[in-house]
Amino acid sequence: MLRFKVHLLQLGGKHYLLLPKLNSNQVGVLERRFSEIGKVRRGAILALISKRGVIRVSEAGLCWSSFDPSDAVLPAVPDILTCPKERVPVETVRDKYLRTSKLKQTMTIRVMPRLESSSLWRELRGSGLSALAPDEHAIVSSLLRRTRGKSEMVTDFFVSDSMPLVYGRRRYFESPLDSNEAALTLGVIGEHRQRNSYIPNDGELRPIPMSAFSRRDWIDLLAHLGEWCSFVPF
Repeated sequence: MLRFKVHLLQLGGKHYLLLPKLNSNQVGVLERRFSEIGKVRRGAILALISKRGVIRVSEAGLCWSSFDPSDAVLPAVPDILTCPKERVPVETVRDKYLRTSKLKQTMTIRVMPRLESSSLWRELRGSGLSALAPDEHAIVSSLLRRTRGKSEMVTDFFVSDSMPLVYGRRRYFESPLDSNEAALTLGVIGEHRQRNSYIPNDGELRPIPMSAFSRRDWIDLLAHLGEWCSFVPF
């Protein structure tokens, strides 16, 4: 089971805290916590307005602020993790992580990570960091293993037919990797291996055969994301 661990990044003058995919009860826990500190605004984004500034939290599992939000958010984490998971259709859980579209006998997949395909993607590469959360890593690596042939990845190592890229002062490559190698080297937050690969900035993966994932396969994959996902697919 994937255990939740605190990951805080400072990028582009802002602080980012990765949280689990939040269900309505967990958002309520945070809302009550915020109400003890300052003014709360709830909509698509939950916001705490305090003397220090504004802290925002999305149900997708991302918290961001111009200052370190740890003191306001982290005391609520134990209660968040003990909330019951919400049982929802598998498609609802899948849509929280990726978009799929059908094309003849294949499906194209666009991954929607909390940070890795955002406008901060280039800054993450320039800093030599990965912001792919453990649940996102588990899903993407599983998808890569189901593809056939090679997947276009950004790597910090050279392979045959690599094209050089530069982000900040760091050199990378646009590399056609064997899908198994892409899965094995896929970067994840909090770790840096000798060889690292990253999903492209647009989050798009190589088309996957329609037969690669049945509905049962999706359920099995999305049901084992531990504390990072607060939904149970059926």
